[in-house]
Amino acid sequence: MAGGIISFEIDAQARDKGQCSLAAEVLRSSGTLRLRAAGVSMLPTLWPGDLLTVQSNRPEQAEPGEIVLYMRRGRFFIHRVVSKNPAEDEAFLITRGDSMPKDDPPVRKGEFLGKITEIRRAGSIFTPAPRLSLLSRVLAYMFCHWSLFRRAGLRLWLSRHRGDSRSEGTLIKAAS
Repeated sequence: MAGGIISFEIDAQARDKGQCSLAAEVLRSSGTLRLRAAGVSMLPTLWPGDLLTVQSNRPEQAEPGEIVLYMRRGRFFIHRVVSKNPAEDEAFLITRGDSMPKDDPPVRKGEFLGKITEIRRAGSIFTPAPRLSLLSRVLAYMFCHWSLFRRAGLRLWLSRHRGDSRSEGTLIKAAS
């Protein structure tokens, strides 16, 4: 534990219910958690290997455009809030991965864990943008609808970031 933040490595094969539940409990009790991104649903905003800082929040504090963490069926999902329905008790947030064609099933208040407040990538630290730029929207569309483009993009990313062993295994799995 460094500076009051506990880090967990969560990859595609380590998403079992026990680890995610433990990480969720750490987030609820400490207020902050760091996770390494593993999937491709948030390309080009998040890349496999990015280190994400999650801040525990109440679901009512999530706003459209923010990237949030929620847990469903023992798995973590990190997607952008598309809309919210504060009148509903159960189905509260609608989310979608930036490079996904459809919205996710509604996120219930009990599934919500927090917001992504910081992204660390290749020596840079930045706050996620609340909206995709035109270029990012075009790239997200291409990542979503053209698997060859997604594989090529992931392989290019890997070639530029070789040496980051934590990212390398995740990128190879995602590019396959």
